[in-house]
Amino acid sequence: MKKVIISVIAIAAFVFTAAAADNVANKTVDVTSRARIITPITLANTGTQALDFGVIAKGTTDATIVVASSAAPSINVFTGDAVVLTSATQTAAKFTVGGESAKTYAITIPSTTQTITSGANHLDITGFTCSNGATGIIGTNDVFYVGGTLSVPAAAIAASYTGTFSVTVAYN
Repeated sequence: MKKVIISVIAIAAFVFTAAAADNVANKTVDVTSRARIITPITLANTGTQALDFGVIAKGTTDATIVVASSAAPSINVFTGDAVVLTSATQTAAKFTVGGESAKTYAITIPSTTQTITSGANHLDITGFTCSNGATGIIGTNDVFYVGGTLSVPAAAIAASYTGTFSVTVAYN
């Protein structure tokens, strides 16, 4: 009986040792790889419609002129006594986004002061706003407008001022 018990123990030890060795052996598993290529996102300044504060008659006090981020902004002197001539149209900058249908995108507009110049003279634009907020969905709201606030000091020099600012869109 002793021999049978020793034989059973030897066989069990062999089986457990083989099973343990199998647990530490290398394993290989095949995994699927994927990629989906989508249409690149595009951004265009539609019809080159600029952010245009119009023709302004400066006043005797510092003024701020606001152009809302809408398709047809109304003339708005926020502070001061400057006058925006009604014969000169104000426009918000107009943009069109293209790309993969139904994809969401983020809009980045300036968060710092931007400057427009005429020679050595300059005016500051702040408070940029976007008609879509900060996001959009391609195929749903592909057009958006950017407005801002122009500071017109009483000491501003009479001239035509121009400059640029950057707007960025990126897929989420």
